[in-house]
Amino acid sequence: MRRHAVQEFAADIRLNPRHYVAGRLPSLPFPDAAFDLVLSSHLLFSYSDRLDHTFHLDAIRELMRVARGELRVFPLVASGSSVRYPRLDDLLTDLRNHDIAGEVVEVGYRFQRGAHHMLVCRHIASHGSVAAGSV
Repeated sequence: MRRHAVQEFAADIRLNPRHYVAGRLPSLPFPDAAFDLVLSSHLLFSYSDRLDHTFHLDAIRELMRVARGELRVFPLVASGSSVRYPRLDDLLTDLRNHDIAGEVVEVGYRFQRGAHHMLVCRHIASHGSVAAGSV
């Protein structure tokens, strides 16, 4: 399945190179609120042994900067592990201090043992509730 996904990606990027924009967290080349939905798959927590807490916080803040609606991060475990990111509670607190609400949601997708949750983040309106228009 992974090999097939890589082959499909390679074929698509060759056929549609303008559909892809190179970027590097924690600084993306997009304007504020450029996307209704932002997805991060198999990056942030997958490499938590190499990406520290500050990087996770900065990366999620940047992903939320370009998100008009919500951000979904999957999975919450390191690659090759079934243990959830150990500083997730700290991260959720830090995000809230930056007006970002984070919620852990179970998903039906099963790709890796223990990887059946995602982090859903939404902007918090100035009065403390989740921003209107978020799904």
